[in-house]
Amino acid sequence: MSLPVKEIVLAPGEGNHLTTGNSEIIFKVVGADTHGHLGLFENIIQPGGTSPVLHIHRQMEEMFYVLEGKVEIQVGNQIVQGQPGAFVLVPRNTPHTFANRGTQDAKLLIMFCPAGEREKYFEGLAELLKDGQTPDRDALIELMRQFDQEPVEI
Repeated sequence: MSLPVKEIVLAPGEGNHLTTGNSEIIFKVVGADTHGHLGLFENIIQPGGTSPVLHIHRQMEEMFYVLEGKVEIQVGNQIVQGQPGAFVLVPRNTPHTFANRGTQDAKLLIMFCPAGEREKYFEGLAELLKDGQTPDRDALIELMRQFDQEPVEI
């Protein structure tokens, strides 16, 4: 029998913080908090900030909700210029990526269902990007594959 999900109440800016390149991730809820059902992260992206390569997830859906600024989101063949209030659902096996091409910071909520241990991907990414280094391509691809993320070759 699994333990019940416990309440989590976080004020703005609260949650475990992680820096990946020049973007910041704040974990609001991770898979361990929800029996793996979902994870919700806040991503603060500087203009030109770190953005993922075009990729797919085979085992999860991903959702984006723009809170502040402008975020360009590619989902399948569509490119969405997301402004506050914009929402995008990315079904499994759908190529997607996102970037802040604006001149101000952008804030994005990212949800994963199921979550598994998705936060560990970002922890690994932070390690690969520490001290401003460019990650080894093979190490990055291995990290991606470990956590249900596969690059899409163009």
